[in-house]
Amino acid sequence: MDPLHSYKIGFTGLSLGNHQFRFDINKEFFDCFEQSEISECAVRLDLGLEKETNMLVFDFVFSGWVGLDCNRCLERYRQPVDQAQRLFVKFGDNYTEQSEDVVVIPYGDSHFDIAQLVYEFLHLGLPIRRAHPDDEQGNSECNQEMIENMKKHSPGSKGQDDDNTAASSTWDALRSLQFKNDKTQN
Repeated sequence: MDPLHSYKIGFTGLSLGNHQFRFDINKEFFDCFEQSEISECAVRLDLGLEKETNMLVFDFVFSGWVGLDCNRCLERYRQPVDQAQRLFVKFGDNYTEQSEDVVVIPYGDSHFDIAQLVYEFLHLGLPIRRAHPDDEQGNSECNQEMIENMKKHSPGSKGQDDDNTAASSTWDALRSLQFKNDKTQN
């Protein structure tokens, strides 16, 4: 069975008014997408659907966490997810995206597939800078051993290998060379 089948919302049999759906998004969901940055997660989606005579209004409310790699220490951590999105779905002759929050679907459609939207909303909600959050005392929860190793091997640190000092002394020796020009002009 298609793991994304439950994300196809049938709206033709629904009465006008508000309807609620709940989805538990996990690893199986993101395994269906090849380029996903999210491989582990526990996210709850509370989806509100307001059906009107000529339009559908979807309210997406995400809560939970996704597993990401920390940019500082490279270890996995749980990034909290708490976001909301609204999407307006109108009816027209063919499928078009009028803007980032307005979609037009054909009049004859009876279902609206939200799987790609869920994928995009969660990825767009990821922070640009991904790092372990600080604890209650304001200290980073990063792997301190990895942080110390990176400081030790960063340019300009005292604990750096002798390779850079050897390369530096080679350049200094080359800079000290002076060439004499014996050719004189006539």
